[in-house]
Formats: sequence, C-alpha cells, structure tokens
Amino acid sequence: MILSIAILPGIVSGKQTTRQIQTLLRQAGYRVVKDPAEADIVLAHSAGCLWLPMVASQDQILVLVNPPYWPGRTVRERIRDRSRSNAQFYTYDIPLLAWITRQCRGVYYAVRNPLRTRYILQNIASYDLRETVRGKRRIIVVRNRHDDWLTPDLAELPQLNPNLMLVHIPGEHDDFNYHPQRYVRLLAAIISNERRGKM
Repeated sequence: MILSIAILPGIVSGKQTTRQIQTLLRQAGYRVVKDPAEADIVLAHSAGCLWLPMVASQDQILVLVNPPYWPGRTVRERIRDRSRSNAQFYTYDIPLLAWITRQCRGVYYAVRNPLRTRYILQNIASYDLRETVRGKRRIIVVRNRHDDWLTPDLAELPQLNPNLMLVHIPGEHDDFNYHPQRYVRLLAAIISNERRGKM
C-alpha cells in the first residue's frame, strides 16, 4: 500500500526548501500530497505545526519536527539563540553553499508570504504543544539535540497521549532542510514498527 504524505514547512520555508525531502520521499515509495487532511502522514516542521489539520482518520500519523514550544522562553530569546547557533552551521556538517542558499531562500519566503510570516510571528508565542498532542492521535515528536525552539523538557507529553512517541536525533533546528534523509529513514522505521505491531 502506498502511503500519502503532506509536508507543512516552517516560517521561512516553502517548495524550494522542501524539494529535496519530497524527492527522497517519492523515491522511498510515498505519494506526496498538498492537502494535509487527506494524507496518511503529516510531516510538520517548526511553525508548520500551526497548520495541523483536524484528524482525518484514526490511522493518520502526525510527525512534528521541532515544534515551536518552550515555556518560559520568549520568542525574542529563541530568535536570538537561533541566530547564534545558525552562525555555527559548520559544526553541524552543513556545507557553506547549502547554508547560504538556505538563508537566501529564507529571506525570499519571508518576503514573498508576508501574511503567513506575520501570522506565525503573532501566534507562535501562544502555541501549546500539550494541546496539540493531548488525546489519542498517533503522534511522533522529533527533537534535534541542538534545537533552539523546542524545549528539551518533554517528559510530561507521553502522559497526555498513550499513542505519542518522542524521538531525539542529532542536529539543529533546520536539520530537517539540510539532512532530509534522516527524516525519511525515521519515517521508514516508524512505519515498519507500526506494521509489525499490527501483525
């Protein structure tokens, strides 16, 4: 069975920044779709989590990569820390050309979609991951070890949802864009485990 997947990119992301992961997903046998409500899997990165659909079916899987949730830290503090770690891109195995291209595309998407950018900046501080995961939806929360937007203190989340899985992997906040193969492999492992569990 071919699974469909929808991608919800972050604040300064779009078709160009997700092109590589879309290609890898297609090569891995997934069908990439635009409408998250129709997808078997919704893959949301960062501020893309603000656009999560209501559950389309009980079989839908939500994969949230570095959702913007850090109680006690302001958006300004997180932007400051993100700027500092972003300047250390070389420590995360990110080539200079890839980093420069990503920065240029980020500016492009921020300017090209001003209403989307403004909406995110106005609502990101009030985003509550606990409300997103509460219940029985099938959710995987992925945190890169050096993320500046998602708190490392996620111990309470599994108590809110028996179907929630926490995954910690290497990298920084934009690792999703720089090393998409990690997330395709992660999806393959999740689907494989799910299928084994149903047998």
